[in-house]
Amino acid sequence: MPDDFDEFAQQIAAKNADAKVFKRKKHQCPHCKEVLHESYIEQNPFPQIPCSSCGSLISIDEVRDMDLPASEQRTDKRCPVTLKVSYQTYDHFIIEYTKNVSKGGMFIKTKRPHKIYDIVDLFLHVPGLSDPVHLKGEIVHVNVSNIEDDDAGVGVKFIDIDDMSRQALITFIKSQEHCS
Repeated sequence: MPDDFDEFAQQIAAKNADAKVFKRKKHQCPHCKEVLHESYIEQNPFPQIPCSSCGSLISIDEVRDMDLPASEQRTDKRCPVTLKVSYQTYDHFIIEYTKNVSKGGMFIKTKRPHKIYDIVDLFLHVPGLSDPVHLKGEIVHVNVSNIEDDDAGVGVKFIDIDDMSRQALITFIKSQEHCS
């Protein structure tokens, strides 16, 4: 099974040979280092915007020119797919949905607070499977405050997924027109 996964990963890499890293921008207040979401910046028609955290006026040109460091750049193609994700906290059973999935992780739409580097035990409900795919992931990106609901969420990097679950997820992703 790992050979199928490696083959699938190589196919995606071959299709994206010219763009091995998906460049992302980080919009950050130069004064307080608060991350400013793209939608917040775009909704302001003025050449300067107030920081949503400290209130300092920031030039639009100043925030648009900050690249994320190489360690924070994406290396996997994202498949825009909505899948049900369930997990349990100490006192709640939670159901949320993905915004996208890749071979290395997923983005879960949520407004719930999470901490970077937390390990989460998730169940990903893939259509066509009788049981959800069980996996462990690490929270690597949190974007839940001062943004629109559709952009709020957490990035999860897969750190433990059994071979059968991984194969089921790969098969599902391959079956999607916009992801193969």
